[in-house]
Amino acid sequence: MLMRTTIGPDDAATVGELLREIGLGRSTPEELRDAAIYWSAAIDPDMECADLQTIAWLLRDASSHRRVPTPNRDRARYWAAYLEGRMAS
Repeated sequence: MLMRTTIGPDDAATVGELLREIGLGRSTPEELRDAAIYWSAAIDPDMECADLQTIAWLLRDASSHRRVPTPNRDRARYWAAYLEGRMAS
């Protein structure tokens, strides 16, 4: 049985937009950029916990990368913690 979590359509849209911004960043490393673009299109309000965890890890990576603009790093840190909290509920 696969575990699922619900994050709500507004939260999914917000995280998707943040991932798009990270993915379109000129200074963002290619591997991070590619993953962010992929997950920006794949995020869904009712997705499997494993996929949501992958997005949270991706956001954690972005939040610690100096080539990602500071406002996006801060938002990525916030949303990674939020998503991880939704999985623990």
